[in-house]
Amino acid sequence: MYEDLLKRYRDEDPRSVFAYFGFRTDLGETWEAPFAKLADMAKPEDWNFSQEQYRKEYTQFPILISYLNFTFLRLQQQDKIKVTSDGTRACFNTGLQTRSGKDIFATFFRNNNASDNNQSDWKWYGFFDGYSAKMKDFEPLPDIATYIDDPSLLVFDYRYELEIDFNHILNDNRERLPEILQSNPVLARNAVEGAINQLKDKLRRNYKMAIPHWYDERIQLLLPLCITDDTQADVVVVAEKNSERRKYMVRTVLTMDMAYQNARVICAPDRQWLNP
Repeated sequence: MYEDLLKRYRDEDPRSVFAYFGFRTDLGETWEAPFAKLADMAKPEDWNFSQEQYRKEYTQFPILISYLNFTFLRLQQQDKIKVTSDGTRACFNTGLQTRSGKDIFATFFRNNNASDNNQSDWKWYGFFDGYSAKMKDFEPLPDIATYIDDPSLLVFDYRYELEIDFNHILNDNRERLPEILQSNPVLARNAVEGAINQLKDKLRRNYKMAIPHWYDERIQLLLPLCITDDTQADVVVVAEKNSERRKYMVRTVLTMDMAYQNARVICAPDRQWLNP
């Protein structure tokens, strides 16, 4: 089992990732060139963060790259990576579609010298829609990744209580809270408690505020926490449904960019409040 689709940090072992995504420096391309091609091919979507505080220099497609990586890992888990009968090529369904509604597939060639050269087993070849002649040898074409077995997990049940693990949020994740709270644990707890109480009332009026995401092989709900501004979320708390106790267990808090990338794995979330 591969740990990632592509190298995500400098010291990551090439043998632990599925493929190398090449680019042409002689043509002025950067390492993001393959993903720029995919973004151009797919239905229009914002693949970078809208707020400057979440943007990183020289990175234009962080959401897309994160989405592809998580999609690959799920497909690998579901045995949906398709390899040709001769073992020389591979592909998977990206879950994205062209502007005309055709599925887009990522394709790869096997790297025959991978082991000897300490390289990834596969090399990216290109992105193609399902009607391309390049996909002929992969028929029947592989399916998309799936995540949902119980649709009820996608909707917040306002009859359930929220049980908050304040110790974990305030001690282990305090650096994710607004800066004004990070050095004052008493103020942080009071502010978070107040925001949680307001959140409960908001969810009773609009259960659709809860956005599903996929983490650790299960569905959880992302809930906006407005701490410094009643109209804008500062951070996101993660709620996991416990049907036996009729509660949602809230054990962690995420920054807005982390939450959006997690939510995008399932589908493009409504940016009404989750808009980093």
